[in-house]
Amino acid sequence: MAFLRTKYEADNGEIHPIRLNTLTAAVAGTAPEGATTSDIIAKVSKSNREFGIRPRGVILTRTVGTAPDTFTRRRFLPVLTEAAWGGSGFAPDATITINSIAWKVLRKVPEDF
Repeated sequence: MAFLRTKYEADNGEIHPIRLNTLTAAVAGTAPEGATTSDIIAKVSKSNREFGIRPRGVILTRTVGTAPDTFTRRRFLPVLTEAAWGGSGFAPDATITINSIAWKVLRKVPEDF
């Protein structure tokens, strides 16, 4: 899987670099305009012990398997701008397709700095 560096706009307006796989980047919204204004990298998988910024995003869910052997898969999708995060495309119960697989937005997750 290929990765690319793009930009993430924080809640305070600063633009941070972020690294996403190409499938995620395709549905994470449009990257903010302008150059990065911070050297702090937004890290999707940041733990609470790490320095940096965990981006805002949505928790996606889908059901896998056939009854009675079904289970729920979840994944986090960062949203690159605050404007996109507030839009209907990332609202709870919206459907987002990643690599031809439909996911449902379960809930929004705020940014953690």
